[in-house]
Amino acid sequence: MASSTRRRARALLWPHGASGWIGVAAALIAAGLRVAVVPIFVGPVLDRVVARGELSALPGLLLAAGAAVAGTAFALLLQDASMARAGANLVAGWRERLYRGLLARTPGRLPGTSGGLAGRVLGDLREVEMHHQYGLGTLLAESAASAAILAVLSWRAPGATLVLLALGVPIAVLLTFLGRRLRGQARSAQAGSEAVAAHLQEGLRQHAVARAFGAEGFLLRRFGAANEATRMASRRRGLLYAVQVPATQIAVFVALGGLVALLASRAAAGEMTVGQVVEYLTLVALLSTPAQLLPRGYALMRQAEAAAERLLELEEGVEVEPSRGAAEPAAPSPSPASSGGEPGGLGLDDLWVRHGDGPWILRGASARLPKRGLVVLVGESGAGKSTLLGVLLGFLAPERGRVTLDGVPLQARPSAVGWVPQSLDLMRGSLRDNLLLGRTSKDEELLEVLRAVAMDAAVDALKGGLDHVLDEDGSGLSGGQRQRLAIARALLGRPAVLLMDEPTANLDAVSEWALVRTLRQEASQRLVVAVAHRDVLADAAELVLRLEDGKLHPQRATTS
Repeated sequence: MASSTRRRARALLWPHGASGWIGVAAALIAAGLRVAVVPIFVGPVLDRVVARGELSALPGLLLAAGAAVAGTAFALLLQDASMARAGANLVAGWRERLYRGLLARTPGRLPGTSGGLAGRVLGDLREVEMHHQYGLGTLLAESAASAAILAVLSWRAPGATLVLLALGVPIAVLLTFLGRRLRGQARSAQAGSEAVAAHLQEGLRQHAVARAFGAEGFLLRRFGAANEATRMASRRRGLLYAVQVPATQIAVFVALGGLVALLASRAAAGEMTVGQVVEYLTLVALLSTPAQLLPRGYALMRQAEAAAERLLELEEGVEVEPSRGAAEPAAPSPSPASSGGEPGGLGLDDLWVRHGDGPWILRGASARLPKRGLVVLVGESGAGKSTLLGVLLGFLAPERGRVTLDGVPLQARPSAVGWVPQSLDLMRGSLRDNLLLGRTSKDEELLEVLRAVAMDAAVDALKGGLDHVLDEDGSGLSGGQRQRLAIARALLGRPAVLLMDEPTANLDAVSEWALVRTLRQEASQRLVVAVAHRDVLADAAELVLRLEDGKLHPQRATTS
């Protein structure tokens, strides 16, 4: 699996799309023109203009060299622009794919904190984009330039070039060793950045708690450990990145010393002209540019490879929802928890649910709930109430049993269920957007559900009304107001079943009674299932179910 991920990561670091291949072509052209200037201009000027005095040849040589230089500049511009575009396209598509995959996960089962995952996706993708913008073009252009220079050198002096290639072997070995170390340190630094982002988000989200308990020092100590580990990994990565160029330059200088001595002996023996020797040495000198830039491009590639591996591991870890109804369930039997009334309603038939290979949480839970009415679910903490809500919401699939609505599998009617979570999660943006969540509805409908939860007056008092912009988590609103907005959001879809997790937990006594009246009114139109620990809501229910030992037990059923 690791080797497969590494191969896929490396494949993603090479050109993609039309822009990428245009960048490749431009890099090759730029490299060829840059090298061509030497045999076009340097050798002929020395041998024809200087040695023979053919001054008439100089304008043509200058024109040819100028055309090559201009072509090189244009090709480099096209290379950088095309590579940047290809990298931006690759990263944008990958960013959306990762976000889509994470959103598809089972709620509460993300592989890390939201802040850490956001930091991981953005930070690691930035490494990949940097490689495409600055590293890939450099690798291609300088590799092509090196190959072209070596081809010309082989043509001029094959023996000397073989010596040069032999001297280059230790350089390649050194770069490979440093690159492997760099990739490992890059992974450590990237993982550290993810941990730092997670601590930052946690501390900022828990700002009020930290101030109330004087826990700033505690949070800073936890943050400090991750921050120090990241600092050290980044320092080691930076050192390995920095040492590649000087190490390569020193090795190249040693190789050039031996090469110059060899060429001098050949010129003294009359085997090469002065122009050929200067041309050869000029071409060799041109290798100093790849010697400086190739290690940097290689370092960027290694860091991007580490980032791509981490992203692929995250992407491959996206859960595949287990198939629901793979085995044909037995015909439902009469439920022990039923309120009678009109036919249809919500059927829970022999539900067996657990998390992974853990112990069973629901152990044959069954109930027959009416099409309309207020049903309250009670039970001790850890009894499985949240798990049951997760099943009804489609977050969890039972290993055995089924849930039906009016005789149809509930998962076939996802829009039939509305939800009010216990956490008061609101998004940054307008109040209107928080209610709609991408749905389409008229303002009259929005105001109607706000009136139903006694929130219309509070919205009218806000600057901008429905267009009032909320900060993170609805900052500026009271807990009760955020709770009522969450209920209004669920009612807007006119669901057949409204699920509520502790809906009155953040309300005062007056607001709680008002909400109970609202829920009784809503229960005349749909089934309302609420988890509750407070007696007011349970006393108003037509049916109270206790979840105990993984089964549902009716405590009270009325027909009022």
